[in-house]
Amino acid sequence: MQKILFKTLYGIVWLISLIPLRVMYVLSDLIFVVVYFIKPIRYRGKLVRKNLTDSFPEKSLKEIKAIERKFYRGFFDTIFETLKTCSASDKWIKKHFMFPNINLINDYFDKDRSQLVYLGHIANWEWIVSLPNHVKESRPTEENGHFIKNVCCQVYHPLENKNMDEIVLRLRNHYGATSIPMAKVYKQLQNYRQEGRNFIIGMIADQVPTWSNMRYWTTLLNHQDTPVFTGVERICRGMDLVVWYGKTRRIKRGYYTCTAIPMVEYAGQTAEFDLTEQYIRLLEEDIREQPELWLWTHNRWKRSLEAYRKRFPNAPTPGASH
Repeated sequence: MQKILFKTLYGIVWLISLIPLRVMYVLSDLIFVVVYFIKPIRYRGKLVRKNLTDSFPEKSLKEIKAIERKFYRGFFDTIFETLKTCSASDKWIKKHFMFPNINLINDYFDKDRSQLVYLGHIANWEWIVSLPNHVKESRPTEENGHFIKNVCCQVYHPLENKNMDEIVLRLRNHYGATSIPMAKVYKQLQNYRQEGRNFIIGMIADQVPTWSNMRYWTTLLNHQDTPVFTGVERICRGMDLVVWYGKTRRIKRGYYTCTAIPMVEYAGQTAEFDLTEQYIRLLEEDIREQPELWLWTHNRWKRSLEAYRKRFPNAPTPGASH
């Protein structure tokens, strides 16, 4: 029964993905009109408004509403664009999602280095999984001239619903990337290293961490004491990776770029929390440039430092920067 249900759901997604993108955008516009202008059914409308007004106190209500409208338009576009992945060819996605300076990443593969890209929920983050279409697939070994395949991968959080989890995995692995569960990421990367394979992994680190993972606090978008994931940094430093920030932009509807912004060449030489702070500053700059592109429906600031201290009264004070 489970297999039948999965095949049915996946079949529906596949059929939807066959719809031309321009028609999908007509559907996206219709949903936007209904969901945005009928306030009782606006998806997380109060949270989005609060996040925006708290983040940009210098902006007028008119400016906040303009960002809000653009955000919701892009939000529904992203949903349909993600579904499009199910059947979109390599040639099609290479036209719609480009990596302008991919040569920098390929150069480090030539130097036998593994890499990590810090990302945010900005623009269409789902199409970044098309990176395998752009990077060098393999490199020759020095010993016998054989080729060892490079790995493109990303971290994901398994969904409770097994059918939806399998569908999401198929979409994210469609172009040859490998999805690694969060709990297994360090072990898997170590396995790649033991096999002599270089990798590039994308990790989105802009959401709120769990209570037990709050080791660093900083200021983000006018919110003091914002907790930040530090696990990404520990991986970078522990494996001495080349680290980038992936700056994603919407060029026009349905067309995006992701530019690799250099952060550090040898992460193992950085001090604790330096990479995390650098990432947050790049992320903040990115959001301020085009605020409508960030995922404002996420309850990013639901946990406070005060609540953390009450919850863990005997815990040492987390590292912090302002």
